[in-house]
Amino acid sequence: MAQQTILITGGTGFIGSNLAMRLLERDPQAKVVLFDRNPDLSRLTGFGPRFDAVRDRITFVQGDLTILPHVLALFDTHEPTSVFHLGALLSAGAEANPTMGFQTDTVGSWHVFEATRLYCQHAGIPPVRVLFPSTIASFGSFIAPGATVKNEDVQMPTTMYGVAKVSVERLGEYYNRKGWIDFRAVRYPSVIGASRGPGGTTVYSTLMIQEPFRDPPRTYIAYVDQDTRLDIIYISEALDAIIGLHDAPATALKPERRVYNIAGIKVGGQAPAALDIKNAVLALQPNANIQFQKDEALQTIVLSFGILDDTAAQTDWGWKGAAQRIDLPTAVAAFKDEVTNFPKRIKSLELFGA
Repeated sequence: MAQQTILITGGTGFIGSNLAMRLLERDPQAKVVLFDRNPDLSRLTGFGPRFDAVRDRITFVQGDLTILPHVLALFDTHEPTSVFHLGALLSAGAEANPTMGFQTDTVGSWHVFEATRLYCQHAGIPPVRVLFPSTIASFGSFIAPGATVKNEDVQMPTTMYGVAKVSVERLGEYYNRKGWIDFRAVRYPSVIGASRGPGGTTVYSTLMIQEPFRDPPRTYIAYVDQDTRLDIIYISEALDAIIGLHDAPATALKPERRVYNIAGIKVGGQAPAALDIKNAVLALQPNANIQFQKDEALQTIVLSFGILDDTAAQTDWGWKGAAQRIDLPTAVAAFKDEVTNFPKRIKSLELFGA
C-alpha cells in the first residue's frame, strides 16, 4: 500500500485527536496532518506513550478554515490522499455567535471542498475522499421528540449548527455528482467520550460520566430532566463508522446517497435517558454526585433530536447492526478507563467555550 497522508481539519479537537491516533496506530506507514485554529495539542500529547510512538508522523498546521489561502496551502504543501473534515464551531457556540458559526461551518467547508477540487484537477488525480461528520441536529423541527429518523427523512434544522450541517451535506453531494471530490458523510448522534470538552448542546451526556470519574471526583449538574432521552454513541464506535465509510469500496455506495445515519446506544430498545446514564455511572462509582437542573432553552434543543435509524448504512456498506454494538455499561466502563488512564486529555467544562 502506498503511503497515506491524511488531512484532519479540527485535528486538535475531541474526535480529531482520537481519529488521528486510530489512523496512525492501524497503519504504521501513514502520516497525519492536523489543521486547527487551536494550537493546544493536549488531547494528543495526553495519550503519553501512545502519542510518543507516533509523534514523528504527525504534522500540526495552525490556520483558519474561514481563510481560503490557509486551506489551499494545506494541499499545495502536504498533498493529502484523504481528508477528514471535522473542523467546526459546535452547536452551543454557533448559537452564541451565529456569524462565526456560519463562516466556520458553512464557508469553511466550502473552502475545504474547493481546495480539494482544485488540487485534484491540478495534480491530475482521481477525486480525493472527503469524509464529513454531520449530525442528528440536522433534522430538527419535523421530527417528534424520540421519533425514529430514517436516512432520507425531511431535514428542517432549528439551529445554526444544524443549518450548516445540512448545507454542507448538499454541497458535498453536489461536488460528488460533478466528479470533483469523493464525498462521504456520517450523521452522528451525540458522541460521548473523555476530553469532549465544551461547545455542544448535548455535552451534558459526556460530562455526567466524565466529571464523577475524575481525580478528585467532581459534582455535575445536568441541565435536562432525568427522563430526557438522547441518542448517544461512544467515541470508539463513532471512529469505526467514519473510518468504515472511508474504507468502503466506491461500488458499495449509491450515487444518490452519500450521507448515512449512524444509530446510537440503546437501553431497552430506546435511546438512554439521562437517568440511565447516571445509573450506569453509579454502578461503577456509587458515590458519584450527579444532579439535574433543567435549563428550558437547552432542554428544548435537546428534545428536538430524534433517534437515528442506520439501516441504510448497514445495507450499503456493511455498518454493524445492533447485535455487534456496545451497550451503555460497556461504554461507561471504557469511558472510565479513558479518564483514569489519560487525565491530561480532559478539557474544561464550560458549555460555550472555544
